[in-house]
This record gives sequence, structure tokens and C-alpha cells, in this order.
Amino acid sequence: MAGNFLTLAAHKNPGDPFIVLTTELYVDRIELADFLTEFDQARANDTPSPVCYSGHLLLPGDDVVISLETAKGLVLKINGCLADKDHPMAALVEEYGFYIRRALRRNRAADVVRREIIGRWHENGDAFAFEPYLVRTVFLDKPTVLNKYRYRIFPLDGYKLGDDFWLEFNSGDTGAQAKLVFETSTEMEINYDEIPKSMLTWMPVGVVWSPPKKSGYPVLVEYAVGKTERLRMREAKAAAAAGSV
Repeated sequence: MAGNFLTLAAHKNPGDPFIVLTTELYVDRIELADFLTEFDQARANDTPSPVCYSGHLLLPGDDVVISLETAKGLVLKINGCLADKDHPMAALVEEYGFYIRRALRRNRAADVVRREIIGRWHENGDAFAFEPYLVRTVFLDKPTVLNKYRYRIFPLDGYKLGDDFWLEFNSGDTGAQAKLVFETSTEMEINYDEIPKSMLTWMPVGVVWSPPKKSGYPVLVEYAVGKTERLRMREAKAAAAAGSV
């Protein structure tokens, strides 16, 4: 997906000179190809104790990034086309801009280039709402860090903490074993095969799996494909691996 990155022209929101409206596809662009390696490296550097991941349901909708950049101030990005200044998400960012900036500046090191809140703008009954999932910190000369969103900025923040669920991995578990557990647990939580197609526009489509803060373990965004399709994918992968021996 890295080759499909598109940034369009930006324009300033006249309601707040610190907010720039522009757009990109983002949640689906989180680089997860190295999950197995990063998990194994973190496990090798960790003490021989269990690590506990929290899972949060991923909703369908528009990908949203609220970014605090050193040179540009607060930037709002939505879905790969130029965001309209009248979009309700822009109004939400304008209303809570002070609190967003305060949160993203908190404990900000000198080598941080930008810090971002990543989430989805989704259907919420007869209206829409913003669901934040992750905070990404981009450094000048260090690897990017992804953490679970833990701020209390927006109206619904904190109300869904009880919706999280947990997976614990022992010191002997590898990244490949963990990935299989994440896949299976995601399918169990979503029950994709039983969801009527008419409900796919607002029902959860996957799980955002987050490790403990500052643990060094990678985040994983796992989409449900259905238990039948998941089994077919695993069988095809096993057959391909056997054929390459």
C-alpha cells in the first residue's frame, strides 16, 4: 500500500488559521509488513514475562488523521480527496483544537517531527462520530512509534474503555504464533460470516490490537474476512510454503 500514497493541495480553514484541511488514506496505510519481525525483536529484548495486548473494535468509515506538525501547526486529513472546510470533522477539530494541541504537545521531545491522532469518521445511529484509535509519533532520526489512543479530548472519549478486550502472550510465543491468535480472536469478535451485508457499513470490520505503552511491541490492525475465508487463506499459504520446499 505504500506506493498508493496521495497528498492533495491543502487550504486553510478561515475559522482557525492553525487548522489546515488536506486528505490521505491513513488507517489502511499503517505499515504492518514487519509485524512478525518487530514482535520477535521486542520479545527478545523483553524480560521473560507475559505481554498483554488490548483490542478495540475497528469501525468502517472515513480515515482521519489529526496531526500536529512542527512547521505547519494542526493538520486535518480525510480520505484521499481535499476535505471541505464545511465537513463536520473540521468543525470538531476547530472546537477542540486547544485540547488537541495541548495533548499532542505533552511530553514532546525536541526530535519529534509530528504527532498524530489516527481514527475513523463513522456512522453513529442517525448521525456521525469520530472514533480515535492510535497516536503516532514521527521522529527526526528514530523509528516511528505507534501507541493506543489514551487521551480524553472528544465527547465520547472514555465511554468505550469497557469495550476493550485482552490477549496475553507468554515469553515463548513468537510473532507468527501471536499473529495466528490475533486473526482467530478477530474473527471471533467480529463474526463476519453472520453479519448481514446491509449492516457492513456501520458494524465493526476488524480489531486494532495495541501493546502496552513503551513496551516496544508493534500495533496490529487486523481485519475480519470470515472464518471460512480465513481457513482458505491459511490452507493456501500452507500449500505455497510446502511447494517452495
